[in-house]
Amino acid sequence: MLGAISSRIEAALVETNAPAATLAETAHSMRNATQTLTRCLFDFSGSPARVFQDLMVLHDEFHTQASKAVTAAQFHDRLVQSLTHVCCSLSYLAEFISSGTTSKSQAEWDQLHERIRGILSMERERVLYDLLSRGASPDEKQAAIEDHQGSGPGKVELF
Repeated sequence: MLGAISSRIEAALVETNAPAATLAETAHSMRNATQTLTRCLFDFSGSPARVFQDLMVLHDEFHTQASKAVTAAQFHDRLVQSLTHVCCSLSYLAEFISSGTTSKSQAEWDQLHERIRGILSMERERVLYDLLSRGASPDEKQAAIEDHQGSGPGKVELF
């Protein structure tokens, strides 16, 4: 069970790279766009048609970059949710281990598994948890983590 929990942490942390790069790219792009806007304002008196075209390109770039930034922020929200579930799972496990007798029945273990699984809010999390907690091989674990990331690192399953 601890392996399944640590794999969830690993999957969450691996996913942070692409959204962080997206936020940095977006900030850089927005900086460049403001420079274009400044140039357009200075050029307006000489060539209104060219300024209009430049402003339309700038608008499209702002729109695209803003969408990427929103997706990256949603990723952060999902990451926080996932790590909150991990922390809660660890607390449940610690409580379970420290309570009662040293020997736990299969029914008690099953109840703990269901309690932990019950906090997972997304179906993909539950599928990953089920696979990992049943004793998947290292290759199966890696494939599940990659599949859990969706169509690529930093992709967001809206919730």
